[in-house]
Amino acid sequence: MPESQSAPTIQQFTVTALLFDQFDLLEVSGPLEMFGILPEHFNIQFVSQLGRPVASMQGPKLVADFSIYNSHKSDILLVPGGAGVEQAITNTLLIDWLQQQSNSANYICSVGTGAALLAQAGVLKDKAATTNKKRYRWVTGIGTDINWYPVARWVKDGRIFTSSGVSAGIDLSLAVIAQLLDEETARKTAIEAEYIWVNDPSDDPFAPLHVVS
Repeated sequence: MPESQSAPTIQQFTVTALLFDQFDLLEVSGPLEMFGILPEHFNIQFVSQLGRPVASMQGPKLVADFSIYNSHKSDILLVPGGAGVEQAITNTLLIDWLQQQSNSANYICSVGTGAALLAQAGVLKDKAATTNKKRYRWVTGIGTDINWYPVARWVKDGRIFTSSGVSAGIDLSLAVIAQLLDEETARKTAIEAEYIWVNDPSDDPFAPLHVVS
C-alpha cells in the first residue's frame, strides 16, 4: 500500500495592532482587511495600554484583546498613526513597550505617522523608513540616524516595514503578505478585496502634492 502523506504545514502568523486614543481607523482596518482575507495564515488581535476599548480619530472604538502589561509575542506588530500620535509619543510606558516588542516581534510595521512612535522608541535607528507625506517634516524631526525616504509608498528595511499615510497601509500589508507567503497570494488577496495594489514602493503620487523633496 502506498505510504500516506501528511498534509503540508500551513504557515500561521499572529498580527497585533496597537490601539491608542485617536488612532486613524483606516490605518488599522485597511491592513487588517488584507490579513483577514487569509484567516488560515493570519490571526488578528488588538492591544491597548489598559486593554480597554479605544476611540479612533473618526469616532468608532475598537476593543482591545489585552493590555500592554499582559500582551503576548507577536509575529507582526502593526503601529498606526493618527491625530493621537503627538500625545502617544510622550507616553513613556507605551514607548518602552514598543522598544520591548521590537526585540521580540518578527516583523514591525508602521502606517503613516505611526513611524513617529517607532522613531521615538529607537526602533528606526540606522534604518530606512517613510511616513505620511503631509506630516513628513514633523515626523522626520523625531529620532536620529534614520534614513527617511521623502518619496515612497512604502519602505522595507529588513524586518521593518513603514508606509506613507492612511490607505498606503493597505499596500504595505500586501507587501508583507508577499514577503511571508508569495506575491501571487498577495495579488489574489488584493483582487479579493477589489483593491488595486500599488506594489511599486517608489510609486508615491502624494509626495509632490505636499511639496516633499
